[in-house]
Amino acid sequence: MDATKAAGLSARLCLQAYGMGVGRQLLAHGRLARGLRYLGVPVNYWRAVEFQLALEEGCFEGGQRVLDVGSPKLLALYLAERVRCQVVATDLHGYFCDEYALLARLRALERRLQLAVADGRRLPFPDACFDRVCTISVLEHIPGGGDGDCMAEIGRVLRPGGRCIVTVPFWPTGRIDRREPDFYWAAGTGDDGKVFFQRRYSEAELQQRLIDPSGLRLGCLRFVGERVLPRSRREFCEFLPLITGPIQPILSRLLLTPACDDWRRLRKPLCALLVLESPA
Repeated sequence: MDATKAAGLSARLCLQAYGMGVGRQLLAHGRLARGLRYLGVPVNYWRAVEFQLALEEGCFEGGQRVLDVGSPKLLALYLAERVRCQVVATDLHGYFCDEYALLARLRALERRLQLAVADGRRLPFPDACFDRVCTISVLEHIPGGGDGDCMAEIGRVLRPGGRCIVTVPFWPTGRIDRREPDFYWAAGTGDDGKVFFQRRYSEAELQQRLIDPSGLRLGCLRFVGERVLPRSRREFCEFLPLITGPIQPILSRLLLTPACDDWRRLRKPLCALLVLESPA
């Protein structure tokens, strides 16, 4: 294994160990549901690679003011504790506030981790107040033109010289995924009982729906794909039982491709990473 591959696997396993530590701490303080979840699946198949890429491309440094818009909250906790950033972690619903306030108190992070319930389409922050913004696997779930509205808000709150890290699902021709309303942010039902779940962006849609509305400059665009099931619209992770949780970062290393700058080089491109910059 070359040095780059070894470093990538090491980062995924480090995040996995960190997540398991969070799980043990929550269990010790009676938070059984989320504690068991973090112990069983501390960092899942896709988050393992997305978190790794976000940390690589974000150029995070201690003292930076970081906004997390709706991402899985483990990343915000990690940035506050291990990188010593000043992090504001938001979500549309407040499901995370109680447990993460507890973790912030137990880990003496109350001055570096702020929690807020906020709609990414109308962020309650002044202009140009963050050095970094992260939104990992979030924008694709916002219906209508809300993804563009959120990106415009991100562009507004990012300081000159700042950097935004975005990951979203990708599909060469783009597509909409609908499913049963069995997820916590589901709203309403369609005639067939299914609702909008997520958008998979084409390259043109990345430009039109995310980059253009943000007013930011594209610094980097990279793609990740699966090595397996190349003819299927389904992903390998859909077949993984919960028992595989502890080894999902290793499976992602084996079954997902390295990030590349041209999706056409991948047999089955599934994820796009965008690094957007605010001109200094």
